[in-house]
Amino acid sequence: MICPKCGANDDKVLDSRPTDDGFAVRRRRVCLVCGARFSTIEKIEGLKPMVVKKDGSKQPYDPDKILRSLDVACQKRGVSQQVKENICSDITHIVDERFNKEISSSEIGEFIMQKLKDIDRVSYVRFASVYKNFTDLDSYTAEINNFDIGSVAPVEE
Repeated sequence: MICPKCGANDDKVLDSRPTDDGFAVRRRRVCLVCGARFSTIEKIEGLKPMVVKKDGSKQPYDPDKILRSLDVACQKRGVSQQVKENICSDITHIVDERFNKEISSSEIGEFIMQKLKDIDRVSYVRFASVYKNFTDLDSYTAEINNFDIGSVAPVEE
């Protein structure tokens, strides 16, 4: 591994431990040239499925896109970055386990909505309004009326 401080390619692994629920390994390293310590994360590099968009076009699965969507939906809602990253990680694991070659963008959207519905109703409605392309107030009202009020805990601020 190339040292981020001096650029040398001579290091030693000091410590290794599993992270991301066992889907990655975090390694603590020391550069044998300058003594700098740094960490690396090692993940299995698999073939990611292609996402089939509504218009039929395809693009590689990108978990960062999910995280950006969650950032927008959860903006100013008190949903921590860690919770959003956990949602993204959970969905990525589902995609990796169930879908070898292709997954539709609508399936990904449904996974996101399932997760948000259990975490924060306002974030869920924000995401659903874009995902389902709400065009009027009746669309919002219908979606809100689908909630089982007792089953969803609001986010504490």
